[in-house]
Amino acid sequence: MGMTNKQFQGFVRLTLAQIERALKETPDNKELQKLKDIFQSMPEDGD
Repeated sequence: MGMTNKQFQGFVRLTLAQIERALKETPDNKELQKLKDIFQSMPEDGD
């Protein structure tokens, strides 16, 4: 059973929000910043 594109985009947005929250607590965390960059570069469809 797979995820729909809409579900996947929701997962990406939720994960990105949690990464942003973690970066507020530890803004110098380079690994979190890299992860944020990866998630922000994921294409978002209009569905």
